[in-house]
Amino acid sequence: MKKSALCIAMVLASFTLATAQKSNVNKASNMLITEPINYEEARSLIAAAKENPETANDAKTWYVAGRIGYQQAYAQRNVYYLGQPFDATLAGQGLDEMFQNYVEADSRDGVPDKKGRIKYKQRKKIQGDFKDMLDFYSIVGSFLYQEAKYNEAYTAFYEYSKIMDLPMFTDNEKDAIKVDSLYNESKYFAALSAIQAGNNDEGIKLLEEVTKTDYKNNIGVYVLLSEQYLFVKSDSAKYENLLAEAIDRYPSSPELIGTLVNYYVNSGAYDKAVTYLDALIANDPENIEYLGVKAELLTQQADFETAKDILNKALASKQGDAYLTFLLGRTWAFEGDHIQEEAMDFTDNDKYNEAMAKAKECYATALNYFETAHPIMDKADSRYMDLLQNMKVLYLRMENTDKYNEIDAEMKAMEESQQQ
Repeated sequence: MKKSALCIAMVLASFTLATAQKSNVNKASNMLITEPINYEEARSLIAAAKENPETANDAKTWYVAGRIGYQQAYAQRNVYYLGQPFDATLAGQGLDEMFQNYVEADSRDGVPDKKGRIKYKQRKKIQGDFKDMLDFYSIVGSFLYQEAKYNEAYTAFYEYSKIMDLPMFTDNEKDAIKVDSLYNESKYFAALSAIQAGNNDEGIKLLEEVTKTDYKNNIGVYVLLSEQYLFVKSDSAKYENLLAEAIDRYPSSPELIGTLVNYYVNSGAYDKAVTYLDALIANDPENIEYLGVKAELLTQQADFETAKDILNKALASKQGDAYLTFLLGRTWAFEGDHIQEEAMDFTDNDKYNEAMAKAKECYATALNYFETAHPIMDKADSRYMDLLQNMKVLYLRMENTDKYNEIDAEMKAMEESQQQ
């Protein structure tokens, strides 16, 4: 064969191969509108087109590849909407396939026109598909998490947040779809999933990003993040700094204050715990959470008189405060326990009886405070059940069966209500 003829043959062969690959893209696209969809064949056709130089950089190739994943997820979503069990794994695979390929498609899309303006061929369709499936990403992530498929759950939650950050939704304000609360929540759940999957570094990175926002559950985020540094990274200094930072942002959070103070106490750093609380109180002397935590700490150290003095002074300015009233009752109850425990070592019956009578007086005083707090404490307060439990124990010790049964019935009713 002459050289010119050989060249023509090679060009024709190349043209034929390129044409065949474009045909494969169209064929795969058409397969997605014919039921039942042969996903395996469609993916095979697209895989070949991705490898061919003539179609590998064509945005349509990647769009069709993403559309395969969209259709797979869409089918599972229909099952979910019908209230029937759906395959979260299949749905997650489809959503991931959709995300990965649509991002690639958009990076290859966009051609400048004669005036230099970028014109997109696939973007509008991709935007529509992402908007259509956005909520399903978080739904699928939740199901995968419940199934303990944490890596897959992480992917679904993470991609949910990444979609909102894609250029197609950030280049123009009118295209924006980000809702801060949902965006931050998806990152938080992605972090939880990553940690459960053993990818603590990724979890830490995401949690740190969330702490820079106004996410509604940031207190829990800080606690979880600090625990990662303490238990995974063995970085106690970072643990303390994170909790201190969180308390500075959320100074009325008993969870944060209690967590850090308990850490100091459990570490044997009692003086550090008290010093830390005193510094907080000096800056905010009216903060009942700080005063309450210090009183509880002193109670645990059997310094009952100082604890009662703090609570009585706080109540003088915060009359009728259910939380402080409950704490004062508990301080008296703990003092009664302490006296009773010491009495067990007495060999002198008179001293023993005297101590037991004194302990009973403490319990009676404690009950007076508990009974005062009972009707005024919000039942939604997490400490309300703790109040009931303390009352129940003291009524038993005071041999008040009627009151014991009354509180026991209330606790059971609350537990049943929470289970419904």
